Amino acid sequence: MSELTLNYTGIGSLPFKDENAPKKALDFIFTEFKSMPFWPQLPHFAREEDMVFQYTQNLAGLSFDGDKYFLNSECDEFFIALEELFFDYESVTSASDLFECEEILNKYAILPPNSNTLKPFLDKLKNQNPDFVKGSVTGPFTFSTSITDNEGKCAYYNDILRDVCVKTLSLKALWQVKEFKKAAPKARAVIFMDEPSISQVGSCAFLSVESSDVIEILKIIANDLKKFDVISGIHCCGKTDWEIALSSGVNVVNFDAYFFAQSVANFAAAAKKFIENGGFFAFGIVPTVDSELKTLDIKTLEEKFNDSIKFFISKGIDKNLLLEHLFLTPSCGCGSLNCDDALKALRLTKELSICLKERYGVYL
Repeated sequence: MSELTLNYTGIGSLPFKDENAPKKALDFIFTEFKSMPFWPQLPHFAREEDMVFQYTQNLAGLSFDGDKYFLNSECDEFFIALEELFFDYESVTSASDLFECEEILNKYAILPPNSNTLKPFLDKLKNQNPDFVKGSVTGPFTFSTSITDNEGKCAYYNDILRDVCVKTLSLKALWQVKEFKKAAPKARAVIFMDEPSISQVGSCAFLSVESSDVIEILKIIANDLKKFDVISGIHCCGKTDWEIALSSGVNVVNFDAYFFAQSVANFAAAAKKFIENGGFFAFGIVPTVDSELKTLDIKTLEEKFNDSIKFFISKGIDKNLLLEHLFLTPSCGCGSLNCDDALKALRLTKELSICLKERYGVYL
């Protein structure tokens, strides 16, 4: 994973919304993010690209009441779909190669209208030769606490429905990996679990949630991915109990290093163990807040990066070890920004990566 050192990529969402949005997004990504292109989400272009709904195709028990969607576990169709899901999951995760079970995985494809960029992303990928290619799924905790059962209770609190969410997300992640390998056989797949809701674990919203249970479902997906040589990651842009992310079995922990570097550094023992065992931090050092971006330039950003690094050094973490085990991203997706600010955030991420490689590359 040494090619990741001081490299850069994006998180996912972009604000493009006109009829040419998919082309604009992909043209930019494949021009500016050649080493690690990322599959973008366009929630303003199609509402089906909402970060939760995007992964609901072929979700067992999915039902609709007008615009509202939920999991209905009280119908015969649910138990038929449940049996099929469990068989599919066992078949895929016990395979030695994802192409052995391509027909099964294709049932968990992410297709239009839930993604309008993935197919053209794969088409463009065939003409590139990147070191890495990045995809994503909604993290299992965020997903299962955002979808309810037919009584309006979070799926997370139902053991069967939680399992449905976890297994479906894992299969959708592995389907992406299979498609990435088909399009770019030499590129190593990177899959992030986007987990904003873990920042609420322990709060009044989730008082009954045990951290160990959250870690367990994250580990399931992380281990499924790592079995097929995938770099697994978790993204949380808020302040949280970082023991959850650092203990989840992922290869990469992505956090908002612009605002919360000290928060992560405070978990020094876990952070040190994480990188000593080969883990990487993805520093979300470029803010995705328009008020911060307006006056931000590369010099100020480099100073902010250095300040963030100092928090870790002050906790006894070796500077060179940390630099060897980090790469850069924006702090979160750019979907909430206007197009100009979003592109500025992405360009600053790339520019900082170039600056840091020039400054530290000779020492690493």
